[in-house]
Amino acid sequence: MGATWARVVLSGKQILLATGCVLTLCSQGGAQAEQRIEVSIKNFAFVTKQVPLHLGVPTVIAITNEDEERHDFGSTMFEGIPTRVTSGGVVSYGKGISGVFLDAKKEAVIRFNMERPGRHEFRCSIHQNMKGELLLLSVEAV
Repeated sequence: MGATWARVVLSGKQILLATGCVLTLCSQGGAQAEQRIEVSIKNFAFVTKQVPLHLGVPTVIAITNEDEERHDFGSTMFEGIPTRVTSGGVVSYGKGISGVFLDAKKEAVIRFNMERPGRHEFRCSIHQNMKGELLLLSVEAV
């Protein structure tokens, strides 16, 4: 095997082409950047900022409770998929979380891979009138 590798001779043009292919593969095949959704809780309402979402891409939902009351961010969109939650310096992870409670003026981050397209509701179980939704479409299909 070592002799075979020793016999490979590349011209300057071939080296440039090989380097370009490696750089392209690294930029395309490497870890994709996370897609981020920001959710603020303010005046007993959810305010959501999201970009078009891609399936199979690491996704971050950053939730900030700006109210003076405790709220919950819960959704069935996390059912059955590996999810990681960071809140108050504590990290918990597993499959099938139902949501996260946020005390007044606190934040939480939920990380998962986007796997299911569709409309996904989220809610506050403490305040039944607080609801929102994320629209998770496969951008490639649109």
